[in-house]
Amino acid sequence: MAGRLDDKVAIVTGGGSGIGRVTCQRFVNEGAKVVIADRNRSGAEDTRALLESGDDDTAVSVVDVADATQVQLMVDQTVSKFGKLDVLVNGAAILIRTPPLVEVQEIDWDLTMDTNLKGLFHCCKYAIPPMVANGSGSIVNISSMSGVRGVAYSLPYAVSKAGVIHLTKVAAGQYTSQGIRINCIAPGGIDTPQMRGSTASAGAFEERGTEHPMGRVGRPDEIANLILWLASDEASYVSGSTYIADGGSWATAE
Repeated sequence: MAGRLDDKVAIVTGGGSGIGRVTCQRFVNEGAKVVIADRNRSGAEDTRALLESGDDDTAVSVVDVADATQVQLMVDQTVSKFGKLDVLVNGAAILIRTPPLVEVQEIDWDLTMDTNLKGLFHCCKYAIPPMVANGSGSIVNISSMSGVRGVAYSLPYAVSKAGVIHLTKVAAGQYTSQGIRINCIAPGGIDTPQMRGSTASAGAFEERGTEHPMGRVGRPDEIANLILWLASDEASYVSGSTYIADGGSWATAE
């Protein structure tokens, strides 16, 4: 089914790789105009080159979401170029493996929180006003199963992703009545550059798949499918929800 995002304008942070890249592709294929936002210009430009669309339908925004000024400029430029903003996908995040709590370095805590939680807050803060002015909007926040059940290998990452889930619920309570749907996805292990890097070795990555109830980790397109649905009018009665997408891993855990 094509055209599910016809006449929609979307910003996808973290669009330079992984889930964000595939989401940009899906959105363009479904008729959206897309701003590929990433602090990695090369990655964002590579994503844009993969999109079968002209300059009138896509743009690149090089942005560090931890910087409020840069985020505000990103939103302002999107509205200036395309006339409005309908969809925001908050996918930008970092994962730093850390030792147990008492050994965590403050710089690693701050870097993680600034990107994963404060950065997401910045994006919502500046995206919501033009959505309200337009009468509707959809925000999809990407959390993680780390934010649901915790992970021992990174306290800052797990806490930041738990914060994303709670921010989603509170923000939906504040803005759903104004036409803004705000939802969250908590993916399990997905085959992205970030996950391959976080497992520390190719062997550890392969082990993640063999131990999974489906016998594999997830694919970026499997999360992009859910993002697309939440962004579209098909999910018009959905707001304030967090969707676990881990292939049944948590449900089958002992």
